[in-house]
Amino acid sequence: MKKKNTKSDHINRRSFLTDIVGGGVAHAAGVPTSGHGQAGAMTDNDVTVVPSVCLACNARCGVLGAVREGSMVNISGNPYHPYNMQFNELPYETPAKESLDVECPLCSKGLDSINHTYSPYRLVKPLKRSGPRGSGQFEPIEWETLVAEIADGGRLFAHLGEDRDIEGLGALDSDDPINANDPSLGPKRNALTFITGRLQKGRGDFIDRFVKKSMGSLNRIGHTDICGLGFRMGNWAMTEKKGVELKADPRTADYILVFGANIYGALQPGVNTYGAIVAKRQADGELSFSVADPRATMASAHASVWLPVKPGHDGALAMGIARWIVDNERYNKDFLTAPNLKVARDRGFAAYSNACHLVITQAGHPREGKFLRLKDVDPSRGGKTGEELMVFPASGTGEAVRAERASSAALSGTGKVTDYFGVTTQVTTAFSLFMASLDEYSLGEYADFAGVPVEKIVSVAKDFTSHGTRVGVTQYHGAGNYVDGSYAAYAIAILPLLVGSVDMRGGYMKSGGGLGSPSKGLYNIAHFEGEHKPSGARISREKSHYEKTTEFREKKAETGSGYPSKRPWFPFSKGGLSCEALSGIDQQYPYQCKVLFTYLFNGVYSIPGGYRFKETLKDTEKLPLFVSIDTAVNETNIYADYIVPDLCYPEGHYGWQNPHAPSSRFTGLRIPIIEPLVGATDDGRPFCTETLLIDLAERLGLPGFGKHAIPGADGRKYPLKKGEDFYLRAYANIVHNAKVPMASAEDIERVNSGFPVARHKDVLTADQWNQLCYALVRGGVFQPYEQSFDKECFKHGYGRYALYNEDLAATVNTMTGKRFSGIPAFVRPSFSDGRLMDNIDTAYPYTVITYKMSEHTQSRSLWNSFGMQLAPTNYVEMNADDAKQAGLEEGETVRLISPSNTDGITGEIHVTKLIRPGCVGVSFHFGHTQFGGSALAITGAETAFLGGSQVASDTGLYANPAFLRGLNFNDVGRLDENLANTPMVDSLGGFPDFSSTKVRIVKENAKA
Repeated sequence: MKKKNTKSDHINRRSFLTDIVGGGVAHAAGVPTSGHGQAGAMTDNDVTVVPSVCLACNARCGVLGAVREGSMVNISGNPYHPYNMQFNELPYETPAKESLDVECPLCSKGLDSINHTYSPYRLVKPLKRSGPRGSGQFEPIEWETLVAEIADGGRLFAHLGEDRDIEGLGALDSDDPINANDPSLGPKRNALTFITGRLQKGRGDFIDRFVKKSMGSLNRIGHTDICGLGFRMGNWAMTEKKGVELKADPRTADYILVFGANIYGALQPGVNTYGAIVAKRQADGELSFSVADPRATMASAHASVWLPVKPGHDGALAMGIARWIVDNERYNKDFLTAPNLKVARDRGFAAYSNACHLVITQAGHPREGKFLRLKDVDPSRGGKTGEELMVFPASGTGEAVRAERASSAALSGTGKVTDYFGVTTQVTTAFSLFMASLDEYSLGEYADFAGVPVEKIVSVAKDFTSHGTRVGVTQYHGAGNYVDGSYAAYAIAILPLLVGSVDMRGGYMKSGGGLGSPSKGLYNIAHFEGEHKPSGARISREKSHYEKTTEFREKKAETGSGYPSKRPWFPFSKGGLSCEALSGIDQQYPYQCKVLFTYLFNGVYSIPGGYRFKETLKDTEKLPLFVSIDTAVNETNIYADYIVPDLCYPEGHYGWQNPHAPSSRFTGLRIPIIEPLVGATDDGRPFCTETLLIDLAERLGLPGFGKHAIPGADGRKYPLKKGEDFYLRAYANIVHNAKVPMASAEDIERVNSGFPVARHKDVLTADQWNQLCYALVRGGVFQPYEQSFDKECFKHGYGRYALYNEDLAATVNTMTGKRFSGIPAFVRPSFSDGRLMDNIDTAYPYTVITYKMSEHTQSRSLWNSFGMQLAPTNYVEMNADDAKQAGLEEGETVRLISPSNTDGITGEIHVTKLIRPGCVGVSFHFGHTQFGGSALAITGAETAFLGGSQVASDTGLYANPAFLRGLNFNDVGRLDENLANTPMVDSLGGFPDFSSTKVRIVKENAKA
């Protein structure tokens, strides 16, 4: 819809870039943004307001972008979106024109989207390496040549003296085994690895279509390991591998226990949603909460209790709380003794647990560690009936009975069951196994391990058990992203289970999911004729079984055990192991990666110890071909052979964004706000991910792309020759399946006259387009919070939750040959060789922790000029008593030296009482060397970057020293000398360690 505004708000790109460069950092003070209020309230006839979904972080809030003369000039929140309105959003049926004047917030990261999008350091043309890897020497390459070289390979760098014939993607399009001696590793197709950074639904499906189904490689590897896989592993275990993200319901909880989550600074949902709701309800006396974190976060100011837990020991704190709950019988017995879902619901609960189910604990039994099933007692009972679980009667005496037919069950106990043949087997309830795990340490010992006084643990445990089912936990990165952190996260996750608050209003729950399937309905975008089914083992070894390999069989024949493996395998992990993918590439294990693609991924910068992979990426023997898709030259793709420009989210990044936990149910639709700023192919398609993958697929003749790629419900096959061919058909499915109304003529005209996506409306039929327009002018498809509940019960939960996980109990640590425990436990953080982390590196007295600032976003904040003005650098944050003892004062420059990086990194001391003694805190976002921070020898750079001559000449990119400020904790991250000096990882989940690196601090110079 076009509206009017004053002429003073207009700005062109040239003046904008002048302001940016003149500021020294990405400074854009002259750009009209949310300082002018709600984007929809701009009233000039030359302004178009386009709804979309933010990607400044991963929170998925809605945005409204105001566009004048093709440039985005303002941005604010979308009042239809529950996240922007703290679940008090506009009713979905509200006419779209009435929404434009509604005040709606957006956090500072979202407000910086304009500055980030128009950064002069953005890459707009593809580059090819013109010097050694890592030299920073590149030159532009024509699109057609780029596609041909990546697809066909050859002597691509012979002109640089590199005498090697490189296999392109075409050479990997083969079903021959990748290792003739080990067919279990899969076909040669797996020699393609595609590592993704921030990736959401939509683009994720598109990339998977190419990598997994067209090329047939297993190796589309995410980056969940560095994003927060630690806490997710706890939920993964508790939900029996059904889901990873559950959180306390901030809207109706009475009490929330926060572990390692910076709820006022960085969370999903974002700070304008979750943190804002918690803050308001706490101020109104409706909610209390406690914070467990080595650093007192901003939320700690409002918390009932701050628990300054020792880094890497959150599991001890959680087990201590659980021990007090069990010892004092403050658990919810009605919930825990419900043997099945029907009984639980009859008792008023939304779900049940396996706490009362029987586990086979007979030593040497072939199914030891598995749940007792009816077939174990009566082998004649097969099929689904034979798989039924068993319980002891509530009386605690008598034979085991079928859980599905029981009305109650004994919660604790060990006994014998006799099978059809008269053989007895020892069994124990899951709850009794948990009690035994708790008994491994006393409450005092748990307190000592956690570094938290017993009285504080008791206080929090009392609070947690004093609000019925309206309590929950919210854990995030800090709670478990360290070695042995999976068990810490599992211990935290089961706290709501003990009180019966899983899937209860005000309790602990997943999201409600999306509205309307994108993959089926009018079009089948999930499957196509000729698609491959990937097979074998991933290079990260996630979700893959070592015991199926030739390595295991040969080692077992030689040694009798088959263990240890060369590197750990992670069959139980949720996956997304970018760090272990790079370690696999480095070690060429379990096979060699021939072609690596990275997408918006900066592992060298973002992984603790990621600096180790510089030598990996430099090595053309280990990694013959490296292609990066990114908006910038970063610390990782500086080693790439080719860098392909990509879009920022206001130009594209189509996708359907379902909610994070908890409770919400919606699907936000991301569409372009402006036309792409990057270059384009001869037929007008932008240089970006979709265009590259489509053109590669068509050159190689891969299935799933081209003229007849997408099956329709009408029996026809439709083309996939541009990104919109895929995304708009998915959108049509969503609104069709969600039964969205037809748009009004006014709304259709608004979309057709001003939304960039309207250029592609012919992809759909007129009726499909008109129905889609209803959702486009509202930014998606949304459902009110209340519709996720039936009275007190959440309607979209998993139904059953695991106090004991039998799959976990059957999983073997491939480095030791021992099984993991299937029950929550405090596992002391250990090195891969079994040495306790507490007992190594004792000459390094300080443990480093890291966190995110509220003003900044991940590793890309350098281009967020508002954030850089508010917080232009980071510091070495040190406890005041530690600083006094070390003779350090505020503002002094110090060097942090770790066992793995003896050169260390430098930063400025900030003395504070808001961090526990023995720790130093270093926020993320800073300590860069690229993104414009270093001069690069790039031929034709003036035309390769958005800022043109203001940031580059014809021979290279100018350096912006402001981008080099601060320090990056990951550059001193501890490496594992037992695993080829690659980063330390959790043995179960496979994620890298953010909380166990110890450092010495050396003064560099006296305070000025």
